[in-house]
Amino acid sequence: MAKQQSGILGGYVGKVGTVVGYFWNGKPCMRAYKRQVRNPRTAAQMEHRRMFKQEVQLAAKMRWAVNTTLRDAAREAGMTAYNLFVKVNQPAFGIADERLLVDYSALILSMGDVAQVQLQAMEWTADNVLSVRFDRGRGSGYDHVYLYVYVPELGTGFLSAPAYRRDKRIALALPDEYAGHDAQVYLMVQSPDGRWSDSLYAGEIALNKIVAMEEEDLESTPAAPDFVASTASVPTAQGVSAVGAEKSSIPKRGLP
Repeated sequence: MAKQQSGILGGYVGKVGTVVGYFWNGKPCMRAYKRQVRNPRTAAQMEHRRMFKQEVQLAAKMRWAVNTTLRDAAREAGMTAYNLFVKVNQPAFGIADERLLVDYSALILSMGDVAQVQLQAMEWTADNVLSVRFDRGRGSGYDHVYLYVYVPELGTGFLSAPAYRRDKRIALALPDEYAGHDAQVYLMVQSPDGRWSDSLYAGEIALNKIVAMEEEDLESTPAAPDFVASTASVPTAQGVSAVGAEKSSIPKRGLP
């Protein structure tokens, strides 16, 4: 309802018919009333909603990393880690045929001022271990380095236990179900006081399907390289249940 301010010829505040009255810098003004559409459902709006829903679903699938590495930044921004993930990763997303397109090399999984490590090499070994070697770069040798592996075909990923920056190596034992799929690999660094580095995309690697060997074949199998020979203390991924086609073990991109 409009409120009259100074007589029948004076200004008023509020809606009268198709006109809205208001004051600006002490002067009475009027403008046409624009009806608000709460749910426009235009083609562009519906596409945006579909894209946003799938972005949040991706964040949920990558929860091992998102809820750990983006938690503090999200709290400072006053939003959930999932919403922050969607916000900062808009340049990495697209949509085609109502399906989300993701540039995994552009995804941001952690943010901060801690120095990154520098990737040297990574490989998938015959004992189902993904091993990554890196140069420590700048920063404290006591910084923690995390390895995150995400398999899009399975819609699941795993964040490793940390290694020290000074170790220059981190490894993760993966379940058999990961074999035969392409994995997206990331490295993140956390300082002792809880600050993070920007995430580093290590690349995409094909995880060969490992074929079980007979006992007599095991005796003639050459030993793994020294830096992956022992897996007793290597963290192990859990909870995946799918197997794909056999693929090459040559890393596709992102390697030095």
